[in-house]
Amino acid sequence: MTVESQSEAWRPSDSGEISTDVCIVGGGPAGITIARELGHSRFRVCLIESGATDIDSRVQQQSRGVVSGYPLQRLHDSRVRVVGGTLRHRKLGNEGWAVRPLDPVDFEKRPGLPLSGWPFTRDHLDSSYARAQAAAGLDTYDYEPEPWSDPARTPVLDLEGCGVDTTVFHFAQPLFQHAVPELTGSPNVQMFTRTRVVGMIAAAAGGAVDGVRVLRDDGSRLVVRARVVVLAAGGVENARLLLLGDDGRSIGNDHDLVGRFFGERLSAHCGHVVVGRPEILETLEFYTPHQVRHTLLRGALRLTDEKQRESGLRNCTFQIQPRPALVTTEALRSVATLRKALRRQPMMQGAGAHLGSVVAGLGGVLHSVAHGGLRERTLTVRCQAEHAPHRDSRVTLGVDRDDLGLPTANVHWRFEDSDVDSIRTSLAIVGSALQARGLGRVQSTLDDTRRPTLVEGMHHHMGTTRMNADPRLGVVDADCRVHSTRNLYVAGSSVFPTYGASNPTLTIIALAFRLADHLSATLGAAQPSTVSVS
Repeated sequence: MTVESQSEAWRPSDSGEISTDVCIVGGGPAGITIARELGHSRFRVCLIESGATDIDSRVQQQSRGVVSGYPLQRLHDSRVRVVGGTLRHRKLGNEGWAVRPLDPVDFEKRPGLPLSGWPFTRDHLDSSYARAQAAAGLDTYDYEPEPWSDPARTPVLDLEGCGVDTTVFHFAQPLFQHAVPELTGSPNVQMFTRTRVVGMIAAAAGGAVDGVRVLRDDGSRLVVRARVVVLAAGGVENARLLLLGDDGRSIGNDHDLVGRFFGERLSAHCGHVVVGRPEILETLEFYTPHQVRHTLLRGALRLTDEKQRESGLRNCTFQIQPRPALVTTEALRSVATLRKALRRQPMMQGAGAHLGSVVAGLGGVLHSVAHGGLRERTLTVRCQAEHAPHRDSRVTLGVDRDDLGLPTANVHWRFEDSDVDSIRTSLAIVGSALQARGLGRVQSTLDDTRRPTLVEGMHHHMGTTRMNADPRLGVVDADCRVHSTRNLYVAGSSVFPTYGASNPTLTIIALAFRLADHLSATLGAAQPSTVSVS
């Protein structure tokens, strides 16, 4: 379905132009949040989304690109061009999307994490986090475990003094596509779907943009002139649009930073817990998905902020899943590796060796499947972790062209052995804590000499327009404004300077509320424009 306002006031001029106060590129959580907030004011907002209100496989082809470096999900599989954004990804499952703020330590400058430090603290963002929590349709903004636990039914593990604590993930269902009636019903908002930005318009005097050029699904072209432009198109596309700039002249890339520091969330099946006593299994319900009042949540383990500072480790959370785990023969691990490799680019090195392992261990695999593949009193451990920002992990413009003749994105993902070492060390600390309390013994499945074959990304593309007060270290400032362009802003996870161990969407929405407040104040302080379409 294609959506647009039918208001005569929004009709293009004879020259094919529309004028507005704010032009937002991207109809995901960030773009919709900003449009809704500004739409309640007197400012006029134009929201441009390349997808429709439902997922369209033809539109998805627009996200195709080339992936190199460490294997990563194909771009057209991991980015969803649709109203509501990638939150509507089919792989979210019944639980929905995981919700958790970044930790206070994530905002700090950390000796063990190069280029760390946000321009503000977590406390500064807490009020925006609370608004984001409500926008996600969730209960109280509280991620301490105690308010959500029941000592009799869902107790929290007592690990005090071990440098390990319990945290909470909430789960929400995608909601932002339901904002369409509100947006299209607002006289201040024009929403174009199936409409692609093909370039920005740099101001003749420099230091600003005049708007964007767009191509509609029917082949018509429009110019959207705006006092402010906000890019909210995702961690890959935000960088691509800045690199495409105005007729191939990049914008905001004075210090060769646009597209660099591409980050992903590291995820891996990293070990097992062999439980010391069978009755312990009955005390781990808090660490499974369960309902508390109106909120679906689950507990996870992590190193405390203090322990991370003391040890110089990256942030990482561990899901201790209270269900028996598959016996981890080399053949079974290879089956999982090959299955995932088929969905990634480039093909993982050593795939042939994994196939040989499957063939050699086929008898064991069949026996495991026939007997349920289960080992008593064994729990799986899965982690999600950050890696350090890496300058050569980046998005660039490729030699391949899309159907409009524009360069597609090349994504080269890199992380270091030290990032996996940090997971390994953190797991050992968690294991020591569990063993000290008599809860069980951790067996790591992380190889000591090479990266674990099952490390993968989580569709969390971050860092490509990183935030820093110094234009030599970041693309945008603390207000998410592109340093060299006074009226161009970026919203979304591409502005994250570091990545943390939480799913990014709650932070994306919180930053979007913060940016909407800033734009409202900035535009309100300036002389209001007389927006004309004639």
